[in-house]
Amino acid sequence: MNQSDLIVRCLRCGQKNRISKDHLNDRSFCGRCGISLDDYFIQCLTCRTLNRIPDDRLYDLPLCGKCGSQLYDDFVTEITESDFTSTVLGYLGIVLVCCFDPGCTFCARALPVLKKLAPKFLGNIKIVRLNITENRIFSEKYGIKKTPTYLLFKNGLHITTEVMEGPGSIEKMESSLRKIVARLENSKL
Repeated sequence: MNQSDLIVRCLRCGQKNRISKDHLNDRSFCGRCGISLDDYFIQCLTCRTLNRIPDDRLYDLPLCGKCGSQLYDDFVTEITESDFTSTVLGYLGIVLVCCFDPGCTFCARALPVLKKLAPKFLGNIKIVRLNITENRIFSEKYGIKKTPTYLLFKNGLHITTEVMEGPGSIEKMESSLRKIVARLENSKL
């Protein structure tokens, strides 16, 4: 294998595909299933259908091919106490709630990192943020004293609370989220 070749795993079938440096800018296809390697697969949060989205359409806020609901309206949606029950507790799946304070410098650095990570978890984890200064009842109920604080829910049940000491690197946050998602997907909740 040439050192400048790139190995890309197909998101549909898992096949590893070698792309030579001469063809990095070309549209590549999987050698096993023939699907474009530039496509993303996003599971609809409403009907759980897997939707194939081309790379160049990912940021167009696409709709589900089966039920027509929007696959996402933003990568990290802001919620309030009034819609917490329907958005988080009523959701069948994994939800990460980032509790932040607009005056917190760590939060100011952590939210953009979370927005960069969110597209990688589309279909696996729903990510929302909640301003604790505007939602005092919520912060008292869950005992939030420091920010940013991350609350994890699965199928409406509060699983864990983690307080971040500093924003952390994007790699560290992604690694932590992947471990949590894997653990929660394997749990019997």
